[in-house]
Amino acid sequence: MKVTGILLFICIIIGFTSVWAQQVDKIAKIDVTGNESIDRGAILNSVKTKDNDTYNLDKLREDMKNIYKTGFFSDVQIDVKDSDKGKIVTFVVIERPPIKMIYIEGNKEIKTDDIREKLKVRTNTVMNIEKIKESMDEIKKLYASKGFYNAKATYEIIPEEGYDVGVKFLIEEPKKAFVRKISFTGNKSFSDSKLKSTMMVREKGFFSWFTGSGILEEDALDDDRKRLESFYSDNGYIKAKIGVPDISISKDGRTISVVIPIEEGAIYRIGKIDFAGDLIFPDDVLNKDLKSKPGNIFRSSQYREDVIMLTDLYQDRGYAFTDISPVTLVDDSTQKIDLTFNVAKGKEIYINRINIFGNTRTRDKVVRRELRLAEGDRYSSTGLKRSKERLTNTQYFKEIDLKLVKTEDPEKINLDVAVQEKPTGTFNVSIGYSTSEKAIIGGSISQQNLLGTGRKLYFNAGIGDITNSFNASIIDPYIFDLNLSAGLGVSHYTREMDSYDYRIAGGNLSFVRPMTEFTKLNTRYKYERTKIYNIDIDASHIIKDQAGTSSTSSVTAGLNRNTIDNIMNPSKGSNSEISFELAGGPFGAENDFYKSIAQYGKYIPAGFWDSTFFLKGTAGVIRGYNGKKIPIYEKFYVGGLHTVRGFKYGEAGPMDIYGDAVGGKNQLFFNLEWIFPIYVPVGLKGVIFFDAGHGFNKNKGFLLNDARTSAGTGIRWFSPFGPIRIEVGFNLNPKKDEKRSVFDFAIGSQF
Repeated sequence: MKVTGILLFICIIIGFTSVWAQQVDKIAKIDVTGNESIDRGAILNSVKTKDNDTYNLDKLREDMKNIYKTGFFSDVQIDVKDSDKGKIVTFVVIERPPIKMIYIEGNKEIKTDDIREKLKVRTNTVMNIEKIKESMDEIKKLYASKGFYNAKATYEIIPEEGYDVGVKFLIEEPKKAFVRKISFTGNKSFSDSKLKSTMMVREKGFFSWFTGSGILEEDALDDDRKRLESFYSDNGYIKAKIGVPDISISKDGRTISVVIPIEEGAIYRIGKIDFAGDLIFPDDVLNKDLKSKPGNIFRSSQYREDVIMLTDLYQDRGYAFTDISPVTLVDDSTQKIDLTFNVAKGKEIYINRINIFGNTRTRDKVVRRELRLAEGDRYSSTGLKRSKERLTNTQYFKEIDLKLVKTEDPEKINLDVAVQEKPTGTFNVSIGYSTSEKAIIGGSISQQNLLGTGRKLYFNAGIGDITNSFNASIIDPYIFDLNLSAGLGVSHYTREMDSYDYRIAGGNLSFVRPMTEFTKLNTRYKYERTKIYNIDIDASHIIKDQAGTSSTSSVTAGLNRNTIDNIMNPSKGSNSEISFELAGGPFGAENDFYKSIAQYGKYIPAGFWDSTFFLKGTAGVIRGYNGKKIPIYEKFYVGGLHTVRGFKYGEAGPMDIYGDAVGGKNQLFFNLEWIFPIYVPVGLKGVIFFDAGHGFNKNKGFLLNDARTSAGTGIRWFSPFGPIRIEVGFNLNPKKDEKRSVFDFAIGSQF
């Protein structure tokens, strides 16, 4: 019995010892002490060991290192105590001192405030060595972005009052360097100049002082590698590889050379094209508008556009959540790619409700009437895109967001239209100048969205060396809530010609009725009284016969079709118009004539360098009837900034014996432009143009036998002072006494 009791006692002791040992090996609590500015929770975020974990000294040491790596502490220790519930682990920290001041020295090329914005350290925060080192890296990056590639930055810790410290950044500025040469190795299919045109990093050029070209930024160069890969992929080289650029800086630190290695690989063509999944259209419909065609070079951009086109095709049938999954099968042996478009159309969707947000001033109906979707309509992606275009072109809103929101009914969605309004009223006083109008002092008051109704109100006045003008007009784009625009205007205009002056005063009433989404029918009634006076003694009889005052009462009918994508910055689309004006006759007044004008202009994306081609043709005729002469101011004056450049106003048309432009009964001219970006951030563009045409009196002029031609270049800039247009045109076949070139410069006029 004694032996049995002793054994039982020993077992109980061993059991208690085992339980106590287990409690000791367990972490009961993790704590932090010594922290004043740094939150306890922020410190424990760096600790992987948690309460109730098994005690492991190696892991705790790793946690201690992680706390130290945060950079906020000059020392970190571990204190471990035993308790009946386990070990209590306390991290004892000593915080680095707080930063009272930040000093920056040595900078001359970059402003101190610009450097401060890049720093990762701030005053009144605990000093963090890692943040200080990151700040030095940011300083170097900032200098590199400005062309100073070997900038050096160091730091010093300066004792301040009490426990505080100051951080001083010492900068050693190098000389500014520019990219002088960008070259490539391994490129066989494309020239260096072609590849460089796809890049953002550019060599230093003549306009570098303005455009900033020649500056090398590492992030931009990395993006350029992606652009080059995309360019090759878009030309069939789907396995092209763009290597790491080799950058070398000259010994004097002023010039940089960049060499980019390229492995082009083989060119791949399209093999078969198939469609799979929910096919509700026959193959010929699906294939009709595909840009990818069997046998053609595979172009990744066209492939993406095909996916978008097919998605739009289904969404226009109401399948709002159609998903097109493109699949490619690459055959390296034949260098062909088979394309398969997998279609998951989902359910047919209808518009449930349209909710409009953010229009604090603009009335709901003003927004709704621009939408091409209505409640109850079947969903259409084309209608959604066109709705956003129309809202954008009203110019009432700074931001527009159209969002589809699912409802409890899987076949219905809500359309949320969120807008952010912008000021639509303007008051301007301006000083303008152009070579044709000379100096002009003007002022204008306009309101594009009068009282939130969408009505437009304009007052404009200008006083210049050549012309004086005043006009006022009001336009209601939806008069009486009808799909009909109405406008009323009055004007007064005087102009000094070479050998006479004329003054026009009158008013007009106009209506515009949309016929289709892009086509409008317009009519206008005009009444004007015109006086021709101050005729020179030696003026020709053509001008003298026009002396005195006459009146014009006319009606003009026109048809316009406009598909331009953005009225402020067009890149594609066309604008065509034909108009016929009848004056006198049944409308009374003294002048009897009819005038017809037709014009067509088209913007075509060039496909390279984000540039655009613009082609425009204009033709017009004017004839008198009832034995009346054509008013000289109604004739066509070809030559100048808006017709055929390289000629003075009216110089590319009929002239009298004294060399004064007298206008023609007919006009025909063409303009061809290549518009390209010079510096995108400020909206600076360049243009190279060719013009051909003339004004004339005999019908054979429509054969362009005597057409005048010119070519030239220019710059266009939507500046803070208004649109600026600078162009020089060269007369390609000047006649006697004609200038070989004409410089045109305009500020504050639209183009």
